[in-house]
Amino acid sequence: MRKKLKSFLKTVGFHIEEEPNTLFDVVCGMEFPATNAKHLSVHKGDAYYFCSESCKKHFDSDPEKYIG
Repeated sequence: MRKKLKSFLKTVGFHIEEEPNTLFDVVCGMEFPATNAKHLSVHKGDAYYFCSESCKKHFDSDPEKYIG
């Protein structure tokens, strides 16, 4: 989903520069510092980090909704 968003924004003239050592929450779309990564789920061998316990719970209930 993030790749689609970045691609769309690029087509309309926006550019997103990623901060070094940041993570992306696939549920809410928030970027946050890796040092704040407290919530983690592993799905099919891949690690996903979340900004909050709430986002982690949403992901855990239906991972394919967010990464499928």
